[in-house]
Amino acid sequence: MLARAAQYDKPRLTLRAHRLKRGASMAQTFAAEKPEHRDAIERVLGRAFGPGRYAKTSERVREQGAIFEPMLTRVAINDKGTVIGVCRIWRVEAGPQQIYFLGPLAVDPSEQSAGLGLALVREAVAGCRANGGSGIVAVGAERFFHPLGFSVVPAGRITLPGPVDPARLLWLELRPGGLDKVQGELRPPKR
Repeated sequence: MLARAAQYDKPRLTLRAHRLKRGASMAQTFAAEKPEHRDAIERVLGRAFGPGRYAKTSERVREQGAIFEPMLTRVAINDKGTVIGVCRIWRVEAGPQQIYFLGPLAVDPSEQSAGLGLALVREAVAGCRANGGSGIVAVGAERFFHPLGFSVVPAGRITLPGPVDPARLLWLELRPGGLDKVQGELRPPKR
């Protein structure tokens, strides 16, 4: 599955936007996550979510053995070389189908409200699609994810290892029929 992802390893400049907050960067580079990004990503996650992030049901999915996909994960790096956002991707299963699980998605508070989160998701989705993925599941606000094609998972199709608001359980089909066999609890992939 990772064979085609290598082409997305090279950083590329893809977003220039007017910033709504003073001091926010004007340009970002998106890249696959590398080990040297880890500490900076933890700072962004800490600033965006605080310690409460570990209590979320999404964290249970990752803790139970989801496989991290750094080549599909996207980080945003500002013009000073600082990591300012991240959209992580994990491999999971639901029923007989392998799919991706998106999250956490975080943008440093000093860089929020300018479309960077949406751009990070767009970049990660493109990488997953190019890698031959069948679908992506996320927990989040439909109004945020809908412009990229995400929709609410039909009742009873997917469960997580803990409580989740059904209106926030979303998915995106990456290829025709890619979500047809997806059913059951998200769990670590068998293969």
